[in-house]
Amino acid sequence: MPTVRVPLGRRSYSVHVGRGLLGQAPGLLDGLRGRRLALVSNARVFALHGRAVERALRHVGPVTRLLLPDGERFKSVATWRRLLDQMVAAGLGRDAVVVALGGGVVGDLAGFAAASFMRGVDFVQVPTTLLAMVDSSVGGKVGVNHPAGKNLVGAFHQPLAVLADTALLDTLPPREAQGGAYEMLKCGLIGDRPLFESVRRHGGRLQDWSSVALEQAIAASVALKARIVSKDEREGGLRRVLNLGHTLGHAFEAATAYRRFTHGEAVGWGLLGAAWLARRRGLIDEGTGELIVHAVERLGPRPPVRDLEAGAVLTALARDKKARAGRVPFVLPTAIGRVEIVPDIGRGELRQALRALSASG
Repeated sequence: MPTVRVPLGRRSYSVHVGRGLLGQAPGLLDGLRGRRLALVSNARVFALHGRAVERALRHVGPVTRLLLPDGERFKSVATWRRLLDQMVAAGLGRDAVVVALGGGVVGDLAGFAAASFMRGVDFVQVPTTLLAMVDSSVGGKVGVNHPAGKNLVGAFHQPLAVLADTALLDTLPPREAQGGAYEMLKCGLIGDRPLFESVRRHGGRLQDWSSVALEQAIAASVALKARIVSKDEREGGLRRVLNLGHTLGHAFEAATAYRRFTHGEAVGWGLLGAAWLARRRGLIDEGTGELIVHAVERLGPRPPVRDLEAGAVLTALARDKKARAGRVPFVLPTAIGRVEIVPDIGRGELRQALRALSASG
């Protein structure tokens, strides 16, 4: 069972990865014994995994079940407020521990509620999607979307632990598995060429991965993120490299009201856009660009972008929380396993990139 440590001083924690891991939850969470646990999930995930998780958690402490609506469009201030109302109505106190059981939406909402309830209570991540296991459950970014843009309201609040049980992926829909594969490919492109090659070779269907290979890829993705977050917890500089593919991806999500793409699919389009911009800037050669495009396309189809208005996408980009002085910094690849932050991508270049992406899909 791989375990990755996220070294952040007093806020350090471990990310445990393995099949059947939830059976070990009482031991892994032994330090929480006797505390009241607020299990936050949605009805779909809870129907699949909730009762088994509840049984495991009852060996730690009393469990209160809190369910959210399902879908990215519900990752909102209104849902966050309703969750806080539920926590108050349940009589939870400062000693409560929020346990997030679900994908990125549940994890971000539950984490933000934990960060803000009574000025902050502890929480644990139990991700149920591949994307959440390799990305959103690690690093302490929690929050909600705003109609103007993705993740504009939130906080940094590190979990006490992350339990990534790969058995939970057995019920994952193909689109969600593919979305997580895009995030693993992103991690490889940022700083781990063997990971990039592994994802490119296996593709976006989980049945094509062995259990060991999948655990290793998840752990490698988490390890890369842990190295970066440990050096720049609050995204003052280095951590921005993790936004590779996300700048355009978030804009595509916002421009379609979070209804067309899974987050991973939007990141896939963002990776293609980053590769196009990198080639135009001369940061990578044609062969490297084609390798990235082939790797992205190998993971499977994505909903189209050809009908999106460039103006709507550019407006969403201008509202990106990373924007400075009207410009949004882009993370662009300079090699497989190396990236660079480019601060001066102009609207003209972006329009050309959007036209190129529209032509391809």
